[in-house]
Amino acid sequence: MSTPHNWFFREGGTDGGGGPLVILDLDGVISDASHRQHFMRGAFKDIRGFFNASPADPPLAAGRALAASIAGDHTVAILTARPHYLAESTRAWLAANEIRHDLLILRPSEGPGSRGRSADFKRMELHRLRASGYEVVAAIDDDERIIEMYRAEGVFALYTHSGYYER
Repeated sequence: MSTPHNWFFREGGTDGGGGPLVILDLDGVISDASHRQHFMRGAFKDIRGFFNASPADPPLAAGRALAASIAGDHTVAILTARPHYLAESTRAWLAANEIRHDLLILRPSEGPGSRGRSADFKRMELHRLRASGYEVVAAIDDDERIIEMYRAEGVFALYTHSGYYER
């Protein structure tokens, strides 16, 4: 299987070719997106404004520590619904904030997964990871709907509360 266009391996890193992998969400798990939640309130949701403000996010200390604590023989994949056009700024943010990761997966700009529910996009990427030989051993997210999806797919999943989603 060729590497999907929305997958970005860490600079200097290579496709590990499979093995144990942990999925971390970005917004609300590693980055603090609270300053941009106002874009998602009201009848008109400014999704572009919400995502375009992401380079100003401060890192969450607990998220940084979590990523750093994952065993070195495990691949750390950051799987985010951020759109593909933010690849450069997101990769720069991860590097500037010294966030341990091996793989960044963003929502593609077109084709399967580019539209619709985040849980459906993340399910599609989970299947791609498995097809690439990765054994997804855990996932951490701040959206309960995505946690439910991971659990339905047989993945050990932990919920962290960001306060961004209505219960």
